[in-house]
Amino acid sequence: MCRQSATVCLTKSPTAAQRGVNGVAERLAVLRDPRDRRGRRHSLVSVLLTACCAVLAGARSYLAVGQWARHAPLDALARLGVRAAGPLGVRRAPSSSTIRRLLTLVCPGGLADLLGCDPAGSRHLAV
Repeated sequence: MCRQSATVCLTKSPTAAQRGVNGVAERLAVLRDPRDRRGRRHSLVSVLLTACCAVLAGARSYLAVGQWARHAPLDALARLGVRAAGPLGVRRAPSSSTIRRLLTLVCPGGLADLLGCDPAGSRHLAV
């Protein structure tokens, strides 16, 4: 259990089997989504992976991450797990405000523990 601002993370520590999963997307799927169930358009995993890819591509702010996501090719969004919407199957990337809100809500200790680091000193999430 860790504390981030006013939110308390009650996520159980991942098991050895969950840590042993090879793919990052499968590891991130273990995290609890801090948002309310109603109104979710994008999965937690797809938003986190989109933010990571944008930062790897050189984005340095939430606005730049949102711009990268908006201009990303559809096949890249498909690989990141962004769901297809509408009858034509067009994929809409998460907006910069969605990415910002979700990154501020994700428990850094749970993410650090999941990736095999010491969660005790985790107070901030760095993408």
